[in-house]
Amino acid sequence: MSDDADEAERAAGEPPAQLTPFGSIMEAIRSRVGRTPTPDEHAAVDELIPEGDAFPEYLTRFSLLIALSAAIAAFGLLSDSAAVVIGAMLVAPLMTPITAAAAATVTARNNKLWRALAVVALGTLLAIFVGWLTSLIAGGSVVDVRQLPDEVRARTFPTLLDLGVAISAGAAAGYIMPRRSAVGALPGVGIAVALVPPLATVGIAVQLGLATEARNAFLLFVTNLAAIIFAAGVALLLTGFRPSQFAGSRALRVRLVITVVSVAIVAIPLYRHSQSVLEDQQLRSAVTRSVEEWDDSVRIIDLLADESDGLASVELFVVGRGDPRPAWQLAEGIRERFGRPVDLRLLYQRDELFIVSSR
Repeated sequence: MSDDADEAERAAGEPPAQLTPFGSIMEAIRSRVGRTPTPDEHAAVDELIPEGDAFPEYLTRFSLLIALSAAIAAFGLLSDSAAVVIGAMLVAPLMTPITAAAAATVTARNNKLWRALAVVALGTLLAIFVGWLTSLIAGGSVVDVRQLPDEVRARTFPTLLDLGVAISAGAAAGYIMPRRSAVGALPGVGIAVALVPPLATVGIAVQLGLATEARNAFLLFVTNLAAIIFAAGVALLLTGFRPSQFAGSRALRVRLVITVVSVAIVAIPLYRHSQSVLEDQQLRSAVTRSVEEWDDSVRIIDLLADESDGLASVELFVVGRGDPRPAWQLAEGIRERFGRPVDLRLLYQRDELFIVSSR
């Protein structure tokens, strides 16, 4: 028997090489990417937005649900009710056309992509209008952002955390879309990534004349939109969805680049907002610790702190016993801890307790 035959026999009797944990993960990814979606998975994706005679009926139903969900969201935002806002997320149908746009991007089908984006645009405008109309009817008079309910204010300053939520939710939506058995998890995705509440917030802010808050709320929606399309598209690619023609493959690469660039663009203001939030938190911490050092007997009743253009503005309401110490000492303490100039407005109220008896 030749040497080659001996080596082949020994190789045939040896167990297969064990993969490292990383190698096992990569092998699983390769097997998933190389698979071909089943006809049922293709059908589930194609049926997200119907075509032909069924499309007008779908559009009517979609518009009605958008209007109702935006009204629920607007009333919940204005009444500062988180439960009502969550209910609006469950009713909102915006996730369907957005994920349909992600599927059309991956499969490079222009007609489906433009139809899905047109439906998203319709829902966007309708939700903003309903939010504006609801605020006109029930919004009252608000002239300062501090007078807005907390549920509204929470959607007027998006950060990188919102981008992370949107990417995670988009990946989950992309995984669920082709799998009819997992569709029950889709409402949870809709709750995780709020789509209609930011649009209703835009309408409310526009009606109240708060342009900055309206822009920030719309930025939150655009963040969710771009991140969901990107993450859902990647999830579908990993499931095996591909364009069928070479030209479609080139279009896919271009569209993926566009989605990545879009996510990067919205990440820039989100990063700035995140830095601003971090600086405000550091300022509040510096104020709290400085007050304790200034007079450990006082209690902070209200604290407003904001940093802008290298200057910290602090409005402080405290209650203490006896005469207050010089306010400039507190301002100096805050400046030393925060490391920037400080404008301090201090309201000191003496804490006095009277116990009397009249008989």
